[in-house]
Amino acid sequence: MTFALSVFLLGLTTAVTTAVPGVFLVLRGQSMLVDAMSHAALPGIVLAALVLGSINSPWLIVGAGLAAMVVVFAAQYLRSTGLVTGDADQALIFPALFSIGVILISTRFAKVHLHEDSVLVGDLNFSAFDHLILFGRDFGPSYMWLMLAVLAVNIAFVTIFYRPLVLSTFDEPYARSRGVATRALNYALMALVSINVVAAFNAAGAVLVVALMIAPPATALLVVRTVPQMFAATLGFAVLAATGGFWLAYVFDAATSATMAAVEGVVFLIVWGLWAARRRRRTAVVPTRLTDRAEQLESEPAAV
Repeated sequence: MTFALSVFLLGLTTAVTTAVPGVFLVLRGQSMLVDAMSHAALPGIVLAALVLGSINSPWLIVGAGLAAMVVVFAAQYLRSTGLVTGDADQALIFPALFSIGVILISTRFAKVHLHEDSVLVGDLNFSAFDHLILFGRDFGPSYMWLMLAVLAVNIAFVTIFYRPLVLSTFDEPYARSRGVATRALNYALMALVSINVVAAFNAAGAVLVVALMIAPPATALLVVRTVPQMFAATLGFAVLAATGGFWLAYVFDAATSATMAAVEGVVFLIVWGLWAARRRRRTAVVPTRLTDRAEQLESEPAAV
C-alpha cells in the first residue's frame, strides 16, 4: 500500500468516525464542548506520561479521556451554581487545563519530540507511517484500525440509544416523563465524544478535531429535515471534505488535516450561500403574489 493511499484512508476514516457523534452535538447546541474537551485532553496526556514515564504508553488515552470528562463534570457543576451563564463555564475551565498542558510540555518534555504545533493541529501524515502487517500482508495504517474500532462503537451507541437520544435532544422534559435518564444519557454521550476526541488527537489535534466533528453535521442541518437524513448527509459531507482535502493537500503539498478542515469550511459556506439565496427567493415570491392578488381585487367591480 502506497503512503499516499495510507494517508487518504486514514483521513477518510477519521473524518467519518468523528462526524457521527457530531450530529447530536449540533442538534443539542453543544458544538463548542468538543473544543473544550479536545483542549482539556492535553494535560491528561502529559500527566499520564509523567506518571508512566513514557509518551508511547496506550494508557495515555485513558488519561486524556479522563481529563476531557473533567470539563463536562466541572462545567455542569459551575452551571448548577447559577453563578455563570451560557457557555462561560467551559470558557473558564478548558483554557486553564490546556495552559497547564502546554507549560508541562515546554518544561518537563522540552527534550522530547512532542511539540505544541502537533498538539494543536495533529499530524495525519505521521500517524499513517505505522502499518498493520499480518501474515505478510499490509492492511493499512494501524491508526486507521483504531478509528474503525471507534466508528463501530459510535454506530453501536447511536443504534442502541437512538430513540432516547432523539427524545432528549428535542424535548428533554417529555423524555424524562417517559422514563429516560436524560442526565445519564448526556454523560454517556459526552463520554463517547471524549473517546472520539482522544482517538483523533494524533491525526487532527486539539483544534482541527472540532472542524471534523462539527462542520459536516452543521452543513447537513441546512439541507435536511429529519435525523436519519442528517446522518446520511453528514457522512456524505465528511467523505467529500476528506477526499477533496486530501487531494488538494497532495497537489499543493499542504498539511493534510488542515486542508481537510478548510474544505469542510468552504463546503459549509457554499451550502449556506445556496440555502440563503433559496430562502430569499421564497420570501420574495410570496409578497409578489399577494401584491398581484390585491391589485386584481381592486380592479374587479364591487359586488352589489
